[in-house]
Amino acid sequence: MNWKRMPSVAAVSLCALALVNSPTWAQHGEHGQHEEEDAEFAQPTTYADAIHVIHEQLEKIDSLIETRKLDRVHAEAAVIRDVAKTLARLALKSDSGVPREAIREINLTARGLAAKFGPIDEAGDSGDLAGTQKVYDEMVALFATLEKYTPLHEQAYVCPMGCEGYKTYHEPGQCPRCGMKITPVSADWPTFTVDIAPRPASIRPNEEVAVEITLKDGDGRVVTKLETIHERPLHLIMVSKDLSWFAHEHPNVQSNGSFSLRFTFPNPGEYVLFHDFTPLGVGEQIVPATLRVQGTPPAPVALRVDARMTKQVDGYTVTLDTGGSITVGDEAALTYNVTRKGEPVTNFEPFLGAIGHLVFVSEDLEQFVHSHPLGKEHGGGSRHEDERHGAGGDDEHAEHGGLVVGSSSSVLTFHSRFPEIGLYKGWAEFQHQGRIVTVPFVVEVQPSAHEDEHEDPDRHEH
Repeated sequence: MNWKRMPSVAAVSLCALALVNSPTWAQHGEHGQHEEEDAEFAQPTTYADAIHVIHEQLEKIDSLIETRKLDRVHAEAAVIRDVAKTLARLALKSDSGVPREAIREINLTARGLAAKFGPIDEAGDSGDLAGTQKVYDEMVALFATLEKYTPLHEQAYVCPMGCEGYKTYHEPGQCPRCGMKITPVSADWPTFTVDIAPRPASIRPNEEVAVEITLKDGDGRVVTKLETIHERPLHLIMVSKDLSWFAHEHPNVQSNGSFSLRFTFPNPGEYVLFHDFTPLGVGEQIVPATLRVQGTPPAPVALRVDARMTKQVDGYTVTLDTGGSITVGDEAALTYNVTRKGEPVTNFEPFLGAIGHLVFVSEDLEQFVHSHPLGKEHGGGSRHEDERHGAGGDDEHAEHGGLVVGSSSSVLTFHSRFPEIGLYKGWAEFQHQGRIVTVPFVVEVQPSAHEDEHEDPDRHEH
């Protein structure tokens, strides 16, 4: 299986090259009028330098949004626009360190990033905070693609849950949104594998099997030093090949460093097991493996987008609001409204260190997205409001390891990013009155608007 890491666990690199000369690119005039100056500046001469400049400008825009100085976004965005236009040329340099097969992607993405200047400038000038934030988030997502081709010059850190999209940090610490420990990322992370040994070797449906799971690093050594994430060292998400069946389990660690799980699979056929673990000093890993249960599998259940986004599960009524179309690479706010017997459910209980869990798997089983509710009200607040108030910032909430574990709202909002277009099936999990409730929905991820804004970049390939 050609596994692709997800944005929430993506290895995002940060170039920390310092520019000798800081360019004066543009100035913001009075009354919203902009006058760009042709002042002398040190034009980036390498791909790494250009990426560093864009990173710094994005940090400045983030600060301007935080302080509501939207009329000053223009100058910083203009820098990004101008530098982005040079990226394909800089990437083509023989000493850029950029693989030639990445040039087309870089060109497309850089054009998309440059094209965001107009929308963010217009939103900033009009004082549209939500609109400016939306375009900024889109710019950050595009930048992550460009940044990943920069050689890593110093250690960077990222939230394993992708709470701040693709934002990286210079030093270890905690994510300001969810409170989880941020983990190091690297351009040359080792490749981890998983060995699965069922006993008996021939698995039969509706018969308990003991499964031994051994995690290994790139050199084939057993991985025993793991961080405890959401109260467990290993999370195991299991799905049937057609995604009609789902289970979330936590194997027990053994004295030899392996893990053991006793489980009963319901039907014949193939099952994909996603192993979610975090080796010390490396960062979160998602490693899939396949098990086969003997017998003739039932006819596959076709995956279709739910026509009605309301479901009845175990006596609960759950409605999913996607906030409109879900587009690839853009942050989607997925809001689940939960009621029981016509009354809002407002007393969710802590479940594995969070107020809820959400997992999406793509139809082709290649993509895995995992997120948790964020912000003290689990819904309505913006990213900056969540940062100012802090998770669980009022007296009606408790905290557990920085994560909200008490709730006074019937609304759970998960922020997720999807890396590829297509159909995804998701399972939201929450706990109420001692019962874990799992609610499935199928959604479609559509192409992002910026993908249609580019010219054919083939002429840049060599």
